[in-house]
Amino acid sequence: MSRSAGDHERTRDVRGNRSTPEAPLSLRERNKLRTRRELLDAALEVFSEQGFGSATVEAIAARAGASKVTVYSYFPRGREELFQELYEEINTELIERATTLYDEEGGPFARICGLVEIVIDVASRPRIGRFYSIDDPSLDAALDPVRGHASGVFIKLMSEDIEAGRVAGTLRATTEADSIARLLVGAMRAALTETARRPDRAGELLAAFADLVRGLVV
Repeated sequence: MSRSAGDHERTRDVRGNRSTPEAPLSLRERNKLRTRRELLDAALEVFSEQGFGSATVEAIAARAGASKVTVYSYFPRGREELFQELYEEINTELIERATTLYDEEGGPFARICGLVEIVIDVASRPRIGRFYSIDDPSLDAALDPVRGHASGVFIKLMSEDIEAGRVAGTLRATTEADSIARLLVGAMRAALTETARRPDRAGELLAAFADLVRGLVV
């Protein structure tokens, strides 16, 4: 990850004390980070084109212009580790954008619809969308450590919104907020998969999801 000039300024630690500035990365460290990123980018291309089951470390190495030994030196568990790291990068983006959305002004309807806009935006990026929507039984073991991170945060945020709206009388909900939120996440996942397959349907899917959420509004 590249660093801005501000990253080298003195910062405060959690106790408010002045902490020492981070030392700039050496050339060797920068080269290692660049190689790692190149391997991840190559893996994203291969996974998005071939899926998980058909992707091989050899194909990823060839795409990156590296050797198989280099891939394993950076990712000892091979394609599973590569897949997990890429998947978690997308999880992190979704979580950060969702958290930012919920820090802003707005009501439950706008926020919940805003979440699906974030999901569809990610799905609209050709390689990212195809990668994140891969559905392959052989992925179960690889996905277990990172599965549900983003959806768990989305469910929590929406559950709190739905429950608050029910108490305030602004949302029509007779079942548990968590159950409704989980169903909405399922709809988001369907929208992600369809957008990755058919990017031209993004606007239609956004409108359909808004209609679905509008049914909750009193």
